[in-house]
Amino acid sequence: METPSELLDQLVAWANRTAWLDWVALGGSLGRGAGDRLSDIDAGAGVLVGPSRFDELRDETLAAVSEFATVADSIIQPLGTEDRVADHLIVQYRDGRQLSLVVSRAEQSRGLAPQSLALVDKSGRLLALRPTSEFDPDPRTLREWSFVAWISLGDAARHASRGAGWRAVQSLTEARDLGWQLFASDRGIPYPAFGAVSVQNAGLATEAGMDATLPTSLARDDLLEAVRALATVLVELTAGRGVDGLRDVAMRRIDELGEH
Repeated sequence: METPSELLDQLVAWANRTAWLDWVALGGSLGRGAGDRLSDIDAGAGVLVGPSRFDELRDETLAAVSEFATVADSIIQPLGTEDRVADHLIVQYRDGRQLSLVVSRAEQSRGLAPQSLALVDKSGRLLALRPTSEFDPDPRTLREWSFVAWISLGDAARHASRGAGWRAVQSLTEARDLGWQLFASDRGIPYPAFGAVSVQNAGLATEAGMDATLPTSLARDDLLEAVRALATVLVELTAGRGVDGLRDVAMRRIDELGEH
């Protein structure tokens, strides 16, 4: 079976011989040394170019990585903002390997992100290490996560009581995902916005108490049991976030709907 390391070797070799490609950083499971033959390649690349030619070099980058192996399909996802030019290239190869490459202007680099490796660094832009705290949510964001988690959980209870099972599951999942993010933030886990992914990578998933929040079926009672389990988790995770009033309303709604 072909391995991601072979694709990485090709990516590095191409970057080294391409004058306008300044740096390549590897993230994800491979970047933190926990990858295997099934891992996707999550990487970033910095190109030396002005804004007017960025699209041209992005397309050249996609053409180059598409030569590494037979491609099943690819897509370009815009990631840019007013002050940052960046696009996400996703290349799915027919042998099952996948490359996820964020291409940006080289000078936009603020250094190497946590749990990442510098594979190519021609100008030394990746010598500086970005602090983990740079990716931590601020109090306003934590309150937003807490607020939306309780809104979604109340919606899950309402949908369950109406027999709208899949809508209940969707709302329950939204609330749980935010719970994972809050848990990651409380434990100081890198990249808390990635929620369950970051928590599992840190080996702390069993400590979150989330197992009981998975409904065993789409039946009303099973869904409401999962809702109540997640409510118990959220009470602790949202404490001190300024959402006590919302929490109380949601808990009352969950209790009332569970009685009918």
